[in-house]
Formats: sequence, structure tokens, C-alpha cells
Amino acid sequence: MIKLIVSDMDGTLLNDQKQIDDRIYALLPGMHKKGIRFVVASGRQYPSLKKNFQEHLQDIVVIAENGAFVVQDTKELYYRGMTQAQLSLWLDAVAQLPDVEPLLCAKYCGYTHSKEMYDYLRSDPFYYDMVLVDDLHGITEDVTKVSLIERGGRGAQFCYDRLAPLLTEEMTLVISGDTCLDTGLKGVNKGSAVAALQQMWQIRPEETLVFGDQFNDVDMFDCAFYSYAMGNASREVRQRARFVTGTNNEGAVVNVIRELTGL
Repeated sequence: MIKLIVSDMDGTLLNDQKQIDDRIYALLPGMHKKGIRFVVASGRQYPSLKKNFQEHLQDIVVIAENGAFVVQDTKELYYRGMTQAQLSLWLDAVAQLPDVEPLLCAKYCGYTHSKEMYDYLRSDPFYYDMVLVDDLHGITEDVTKVSLIERGGRGAQFCYDRLAPLLTEEMTLVISGDTCLDTGLKGVNKGSAVAALQQMWQIRPEETLVFGDQFNDVDMFDCAFYSYAMGNASREVRQRARFVTGTNNEGAVVNVIRELTGL
């Protein structure tokens, strides 16, 4: 019996237009009656994710910032942040790459020195809570990770290949989109957050269903027997999952949930 369902957002529960499959809302009461917990897990910030489930926050748990920040009905369950030294080191490394924009991600807002990035993330479809600053090096409070946006057309893999050798022992780097990467503390990821929730709720991997489409989702696959990669995921990501379903544009997450739970 499935007791825990975890879904990524972008490229998974959201279609290519960043619109949520709103059929998920109708399933939440049925999940509650069956004793199934529903969790959204994303690299996005908590305020952005909260907007997608504004009327249903009491029915879900939010894993934000790739597992560094976990919230249940406005109650903080878990937080792991970066130190000032770690942030400074990484910002200096990113500055060596052309056309790469860093974004400091904190628990409740994002920091950027780019007015273009500020306006972009505050607008539809992200609706991020953002702060425009002159110097990112001075930001230290509640920072969970550094997101990188490649704007020169080379793609995320180009950045990964050049930045990965610069990682320190306690840090990690993961591709989270075609032009996006995230860096944070090693061992802090969506999978570690799911594992913590499983331990808290006494739920086994055999009772867990997860969905994802990017490399920042594969750690979750190791936590669940029912690990589903989206049909739009890369071949490498699909190989890490036990099952492959349809695409994010076909409402595959809701379709699989209905099939496996009878909702």
C-alpha cells in the first residue's frame, strides 16, 4: 500500500507552460482519507511553491530548495544552510564563467544583483519573493543554496563540466534544468529530505511513490520502490528510475497516482 507520494514540480507536475495539473487538487482529500501523505519537492523557493497550493497547504508538505528547507502547513520541519565562507568561495568560482548569473536562495526569498533576473523571477510563472542587492557576498542569513542560470546558450552541462572540479569536499553541484544548476551542502538533497520524512512518519520505500525529471530528482528514486521518471526526462535520468511514465504535458503524474491508488 502506498503511504507517501512525492512529486517534483517543473517538468513533472507542471507542464511546459509552468501550469500545474490542477486535477491534483481533487485527489488531495482522497489521499488524506486513505492515509497517504502528499509532498512536493522542488529546487524552487518555498514562497513560489506555496502559491501553487495556497488553498491546500494543510494537505501537503513542501520540500523546497532541493531538500534544504522543509515546511508542513507553515511549520518549519528542517533547514540546512551554507556558511559565509562557502558562499564566498562559490561566488568567486562562478564569477570566472561568462554569461552565468548566480542567485542566492534563502528560506523565504532570493537575492540577485541583476535587475533582469529580479523582474523575471518575480513575474509569471515563478512569482518568487526577490530582493535586489548590489553585492551578493554580503548576504549570509538563511541561505540554502546558490542557483546558477546559464544565459549564453551553452547549457547547464557546459557549466557543470567547468565548475565541478572547483567543488570543495563539503559541497555538491547538480543540474536542475536545461540552463540551470544548483549548488549546496553535500548530503542535502531531495532524497535526504524524503528519507527524513520517511523516518519521521515510519514509511518504508516499498510504500513510497516518487516522480521526477532531472538529476536533482534521482536521489529521491533511491528512496522509493515506485520511482517514476517522466517521459520527457533525459535518458540518464530515466535509467535511474524503476519505471518511466508519460510526459509532464500529458498529466502523467496524476494518471499514475490514480492508477496505483484507485483514487
